[in-house]
Amino acid sequence: MNLAATKIELAKQLLNTNNAALINHIKALFETQNVDLWDEMPEDVRKSVERGLKQSESGETKSHEQVMKKYKKWLKK
Repeated sequence: MNLAATKIELAKQLLNTNNAALINHIKALFETQNVDLWDEMPEDVRKSVERGLKQSESGETKSHEQVMKKYKKWLKK
């Protein structure tokens, strides 16, 4: 079955169902496919992520062990 035929068959099934849960699930699936989380982030968060990626690409990183050693005193309870 080609894509066009599959779409028509799905549309028929959707029109013929009264299953509200199924319809809501399909609706939610479409909505999640159309959301670009990057566009949803505040500008300052996007800039911070971009800065972090640049730092990572240029080797300006610290290992997990280095970070844990530095902040160990705050983790003790």
